[in-house]
Amino acid sequence: MKHDVVIIGGSLAGAACARELERLGVDAVALERDRFPRAKVCGGFLSPGAVECIARLGLLDSVRQAGAVEVRSARVRVDSAVVEIPFERPGLGISRLVLDELLARGGPVQQGSPVMEAKRRDGGFVVDGISCPVVIDAAGKLSRFTKRRHLDEFGIQYSEGESRGDVLDFWFFEDGYGGRVSVEGGRSNFCFLVKKNAVGKYANREECLVTGPLAYDRLPGEFIAIGDAAGMVDPFCGEGMRHALETGMLAARVVARGIRRRASYEEMKWEYDAQAERRWGPRRALGAGIRRLIRNPKFFAAAMRVMPARFVNRMWD
Repeated sequence: MKHDVVIIGGSLAGAACARELERLGVDAVALERDRFPRAKVCGGFLSPGAVECIARLGLLDSVRQAGAVEVRSARVRVDSAVVEIPFERPGLGISRLVLDELLARGGPVQQGSPVMEAKRRDGGFVVDGISCPVVIDAAGKLSRFTKRRHLDEFGIQYSEGESRGDVLDFWFFEDGYGGRVSVEGGRSNFCFLVKKNAVGKYANREECLVTGPLAYDRLPGEFIAIGDAAGMVDPFCGEGMRHALETGMLAARVVARGIRRRASYEEMKWEYDAQAERRWGPRRALGAGIRRLIRNPKFFAAAMRVMPARFVNRMWD
């Protein structure tokens, strides 16, 4: 069996990449370990920029019809400070249970297909018996195919049967940070990042999901990596799903151009890495800076009080 592109993983980044490659006329398949729908640890917040990505994929109407909730502001709590941030454009609240299934539906995503091996052969790759000139790693934060620098931080997610309206709530506390947002079905999605030694204090709820260890920094690797496989964006930035969608679509465009001009895989990878770094490098640096500020809650609270709302809107837009 042969394809032009094999994507390892068909969740948010992988499905977005596969859909964009299909739109660009490239023969691609995304091999997804799980079957949808399935729950996943995620904040459930599509920032205004992520909503724009969903629109470009032609899925915004479907996402709204699935019950996504408009989110018009954020309420951030740190130390004694409570900061209200109105959005210039609304975001959306939707669970990954629903969103991943929507993106995979009708696209070139082969569910229930875990990838065991991806290796080079004859100038290309073989992925579990499938020959291809291009491999893209979209296997997520726990990918075996791209190395990252792990930290002793874990994600925790659960939901409650009560809507919280159109406000994204976010807290910073001693063991970590996290928030809640209204999602489809009149429910609220709660997601937190906590230190490893504190997981037991927060993971005792029914149907609670835990994932980790988390990794923000990618180490040099062999494959084009998208989404969390390329390193996470700090959850408090609210841009995790946008990062997955944007990097998936960016990789698709770079690869489609590369295939048309008969570029080598190394050339495509270099171009993608350079463009992704220009786009997301400053945001990662911002996240690293805020992580340092969090160590001093009183100073961080003071900074939040004077931070202009337009700064946050610019980050999310």
